[in-house]
Amino acid sequence: MNRLPATRSKRWLVWMLVYGLLLSFFLLLNRFIVVGETLQIGIAFRFVLLAFVLSVVVNGLGWAGARYIWLLTTIGLAIGLGLMYYYSVKDMTGWQDLVSLLGFIEGVAIGFILGVVVEVIHGIGNRRSRKK
Repeated sequence: MNRLPATRSKRWLVWMLVYGLLLSFFLLLNRFIVVGETLQIGIAFRFVLLAFVLSVVVNGLGWAGARYIWLLTTIGLAIGLGLMYYYSVKDMTGWQDLVSLLGFIEGVAIGFILGVVVEVIHGIGNRRSRKK
């Protein structure tokens, strides 16, 4: 966590852009290469929009100082991408695209919830140590 930019640093904007571009790449790669769907601009735009909304939220929280939320959501996102790719190559008689997206969302949601819990516990611990 020492390599993360400082709270309210402008470097978070660069991280946000790179994060969004990488996530867009992996989402589009899964949809149009792994699953093998034909390229549709509307669907591609929605995946890019999803990637950048997630990037803005996650990196915005990092910018605000919620480093544990950033870290655990990023780990959840990586696990969600792994689940997405796993379910995409598994034969599910046509359901793999929907199930893979749900696996991705589940990974991100679990990571975010765990990040909030850890951030709250860390905040409570800091308050107690300051009162002593």
